[in-house]
Amino acid sequence: MELRLVKPDRNKLTLKGFANINFLQRVCSALVLAPLVLLTAYLGGWLYALTLILIMSLGLKEWLRLVDPNIHRTTQVFAHASLLVILGLGAWFSPAFGAMLGMVLTLTLFLLAARDHEKRAGWITLGIPYMAGSGLALIYLRQVPVHGQQLIYYLLATVWGTDIGAYIFGRLIGGPKLAPDISPSKTWAGLFGGMALAALFGYGVSLGFEAQSPGTAAVLAPVLAIVSQLGDLFESHFKRRSGVKESGGLIPGHGGVLDRIDGLVFAAVFFVFFQIALGASLQWW
Repeated sequence: MELRLVKPDRNKLTLKGFANINFLQRVCSALVLAPLVLLTAYLGGWLYALTLILIMSLGLKEWLRLVDPNIHRTTQVFAHASLLVILGLGAWFSPAFGAMLGMVLTLTLFLLAARDHEKRAGWITLGIPYMAGSGLALIYLRQVPVHGQQLIYYLLATVWGTDIGAYIFGRLIGGPKLAPDISPSKTWAGLFGGMALAALFGYGVSLGFEAQSPGTAAVLAPVLAIVSQLGDLFESHFKRRSGVKESGGLIPGHGGVLDRIDGLVFAAVFFVFFQIALGASLQWW
C-alpha cells in the first residue's frame, strides 16, 4: 500500500467558516480601512469630498465593467467625467445643485450610450444615479449642521453591523437561503443577525453621541440593515448576470470597491430621505 502525504488546502481549513484565508483577509482589510474611513468622516471638508469622489469613481468603473465589459472608451470617459462634475460641484455648491446637474448629465449619457450600446444603454446610464446619487447623499449627511459627523458615524455603524452580523450568523446558523437565485450564500439567519447587530451598533453610537432619542436610533437601524441587504442583493444580481463572483480584486478578502459599498449606497440614499421627511419632526438626534 502506497502512503501519500496530501498537503491541505489552506482555503478549506475552516472553523465554522472563520479560520480560512478569506476571513483573515477580510479582517485585516477592515482593520486598515475602517480607521481611515472614520478619520476622513471626522475631518470632513474637501478631504471627505475627494475621498468620496475617489471611491465612487472606482465603484463606477467596476459597475461599467459588470454591465458591459466592452463599453466604448468615449462612453466610459463621459460617465466618469459626469460623476466627477456632479460630486465636485455638489460638494462645492450643494448636493441639491449636484442632483439637478446629475439629471442633465444622466440624460446626456443615455443618449450617448444608446448610440453605441443599444440594449445595455439603460444599465450603463444607471451607473450615474447609482454612484453619484449615493455620493451626494453622503455629502448631504456630512453637511448637516452640528450633527453631520455623528450621522455619518451612525450610518457606517449600522451598515458595518449589518455586514458583520450577516457574516457571523449566516455561517454559524445557516438555514434557509434568503435569495438563492441571486446570492446563494445569504441566509435568513444572516439577515436577522445583521439587523440585530445593526440595532446594537446604532444604539451604541446614539448613546455615545448623546442623541435625543436612542430608541429611535435602535428602531431605525434594522430598517437601514434591510435596505443595506437590498443594495447587496442588487449588486449580486448583476454579478450573477455577468458570471463573476466579485466586482474587482482591489480589497483583499472583500473583492472590489463595489462589493464593499453596495449596501452603503442604498442605505445612504434611504437615510437622506428619512432625514428630510422625518428627521426634523422626530428630533431624534
